[in-house]
Amino acid sequence: MKKFSLAIVLVFGWCSVTNADDFPWLASLDANDGVQASGARLVALSEGLYALERVSPQTTELLVAVHGWRSRGYEWVYPLQTMNTDQRHVLFFSWDTEIERCLLEVKTLLLDAIKVQLSNHAEIEAVTVVGHSLGGLLVALLADAWDADVPLTIHTIAAPLAHLASEAHDCPRSLPERSRHDVRFIQWRTRFELDNAFNQLDHNPMIVDVPDSIVVDLPESYRDRRLGHNWSVSYVSERIAAGAASAIP
Repeated sequence: MKKFSLAIVLVFGWCSVTNADDFPWLASLDANDGVQASGARLVALSEGLYALERVSPQTTELLVAVHGWRSRGYEWVYPLQTMNTDQRHVLFFSWDTEIERCLLEVKTLLLDAIKVQLSNHAEIEAVTVVGHSLGGLLVALLADAWDADVPLTIHTIAAPLAHLASEAHDCPRSLPERSRHDVRFIQWRTRFELDNAFNQLDHNPMIVDVPDSIVVDLPESYRDRRLGHNWSVSYVSERIAAGAASAIP
């Protein structure tokens, strides 16, 4: 496992939507005073994968964002808009994290939904998935399951990946095991003592060994604020938008 002191962010949903009234267009979301309302629109979507914009003629990459447990959505508004380019088609995976069910079931829904997008858009040359917190666990499960004909990059942000290695007899799961040339795995870890989602635990659930993954330690602050659990997504999105992810060995 390679480790670097650098930083980056992201993650979200399954259905094909074409009617502009059926989902929140990316450009219409407000990352400023209306960020709470815009976030609420995102997480109010029924379970599925939602394209947040039309496919551009220049599109060559799908970027799928996957939210975490009890997300209020606001932490994704600025990152989704920041990561968007003409070449990158942005989608949001909405899922009900309150339902008690096996993550493997949701992983299958997500994988099948991505495959639908690939079958509908032959111009796609790569897929990037970004999962935050619990969403990071979900996207991590794609590493061993990926069987599409295009390369996959997985970003987990502030994700308690150690939970994948815990006993769950009713839902067998494990950390990614296979090293594959077409799957790239990047872990973005917040500072344990600054992350209020984890710092009351007796251990750091982000510390796990994923074969051939890259680990990036996020800084203590960002824009003069403590870089905590939700704020990490914005930081990483800027690094991704700047091409920092591709620059990491």
